[in-house]
Amino acid sequence: MTINIEKTKDMWVCFTESILEPPSVYIGDELVERVDTFKLLGMVQNNLKWNNHVETVIQKANRQVYILKECRKANLLVEAGITLYKSNIRSIIEYASPVWGGLPTYLVNEIERTQTRCL
Repeated sequence: MTINIEKTKDMWVCFTESILEPPSVYIGDELVERVDTFKLLGMVQNNLKWNNHVETVIQKANRQVYILKECRKANLLVEAGITLYKSNIRSIIEYASPVWGGLPTYLVNEIERTQTRCL
């Protein structure tokens, strides 16, 4: 198997500042890019918090909320709005949610606020 250097990232996860950062990783002669966040079933941060992920999910969901509002302005059936919510918005919000379970209350409230807007 060959490793695609363009898609490979290096992330240093450490919870104490007393440990020195390890040396850079090389594959062959090429340096692997070290990142603080990357997307893998959601946005992963080097401090293992979900703030960036929740922010990204809410931004994507809010784009769909606009479509939901336009459906309401067009006097479409309520069932059409519910179908749009379930298929587009809720699927965005709940994607990979078992992985990022145990969110702090303030992040859960952000997600709930978006869902409440939809209702």
